[in-house]
Amino acid sequence: MRLSILTATLVSAITLTVAAPTAEAGEPFVPLDKREPNGASCYEYWGQYGVTTWGSWDNDWGKGFLDNLRGQCGNILNWGFSYSGSNGYASFSITGGAASHCVENAIWLASNPTGAIWGVSCPSL
Repeated sequence: MRLSILTATLVSAITLTVAAPTAEAGEPFVPLDKREPNGASCYEYWGQYGVTTWGSWDNDWGKGFLDNLRGQCGNILNWGFSYSGSNGYASFSITGGAASHCVENAIWLASNPTGAIWGVSCPSL
């Protein structure tokens, strides 16, 4: 009994040591910076989408978002992106049989490097 408790304790200690984040040899450990809150709202009206964006994920005039839209949804037409104050606004249409929730997936993927946006839905108006 004592041997199995000792073995379990050693295995747990080794696992915790291995899982702890470490810096490369000679490099100091730097904690992650807090990510800015990112957000998006979306709607769809007769195949035309509108997405309002905010946070640090959209500071590239929607280029990352457009790349992910193409990867998730296929052919994107009538692309436009503009800013109003600190918010971005993307408008576009999707041709063909795009996968369900492909716009929401593209938002998540585009925002992931600076703080992934969860729970966005694009309701039909």
